Amino acid sequence: MYEEITSWENFEPVLSCAEQMDIGDLWECACDIPEEWCGSEPDTLPRLIEDLHARRPKIRGLITAFRESSRNPFPNWLQP
Repeated sequence: MYEEITSWENFEPVLSCAEQMDIGDLWECACDIPEEWCGSEPDTLPRLIEDLHARRPKIRGLITAFRESSRNPFPNWLQP
């Protein structure tokens, strides 16, 4: 359980940073990933970067879905 999580503020500033990250920022993070970690397909890393970039707008919704799930991961959440 993540009992210390009480609101969206607990996810900041990382959440906003992730949501606003442009594809160049993602490439900067990925530039030091060893080639052998990416498998034998040459387009694996570019595809991953593109997928991560496309998923940015979904982060908040995924956290909301998890928060509202029957698992009740954030029992001390104060905001509706």
